[in-house]
Amino acid sequence: MNKLVSLLLLTLFLVSIISAYLYLKVSHEIKPTHSIKVIEPKFAVYYGCINSTIIQILNNFSWVIIDPTQVNSSQLHEIKAVKIAYIDLGELANMSLGNLTPPANVIIGYDQLWNQYIVNVSSPSWQEYIESQVTIVMTMGFQGVMFDDVDVVEQYPFVAQGITSIINWTRSHYPNAIIGVNRGFSLIENISKMINFVLFEDYGTEVTSPGQISFSNYSFVIRETNLLKSYNLTVLALGYANYPGDIYWNTVKSLAISEGVPSFIGNWNLSIIWLQNLQIINLKFE
Repeated sequence: MNKLVSLLLLTLFLVSIISAYLYLKVSHEIKPTHSIKVIEPKFAVYYGCINSTIIQILNNFSWVIIDPTQVNSSQLHEIKAVKIAYIDLGELANMSLGNLTPPANVIIGYDQLWNQYIVNVSSPSWQEYIESQVTIVMTMGFQGVMFDDVDVVEQYPFVAQGITSIINWTRSHYPNAIIGVNRGFSLIENISKMINFVLFEDYGTEVTSPGQISFSNYSFVIRETNLLKSYNLTVLALGYANYPGDIYWNTVKSLAISEGVPSFIGNWNLSIIWLQNLQIINLKFE
């Protein structure tokens, strides 16, 4: 009887040792402590005034999306990055190039957040106006354009044809230009073969009122990112923060890294360039 008890205890002891060994082995294989370095492509979005100091900062990036009304040709030549001109396609922004005057009788709505009027992009006079702006920026020395506010089509579906027409005109007249849009997800199927990239604004965070930032819909961001990738488009994630390293900043960076897209974070009106956007991101998985 004693021998049987001893044998049973020995068996249980051996089983526990083997189980512990297997647990530690599997745990070590599944959850190693390591560091992954993600070097993000360097792009910047800046709509403020451009001077010699800003030019030096912009030259740290490989792509820059800037307001063409804030720069002259000589300054543009000093910017070594690929230069993309911001052009507001869907709204009447407070910007006009050269002697161009925005056409009258094209207003169809009002954007309360940004205090801008929404325009009928399908209007022939508006299309001619935008095409003239594209011609000017390409002559200035920009390598491409980024059309903003194309997602007005979600509120006014009848402007879809006008948006597509302008993008098609731009591609036809400037076949080597880098062409992008800000959001405009409902149009991607129709325009994907004419554009190079999508600037995904509100990537994890969004501006809710001047100077105020909040979180955006993560599930929507992930779903639309996958949609854009399915069309083999470059996705540039744009988010907002109050300052580098705050909860909004970390949210955008984490979300962009998890989705495998480059990101840039600015203040609410994109008038500041934080050089922390250039840093290599180290993620530790325990």
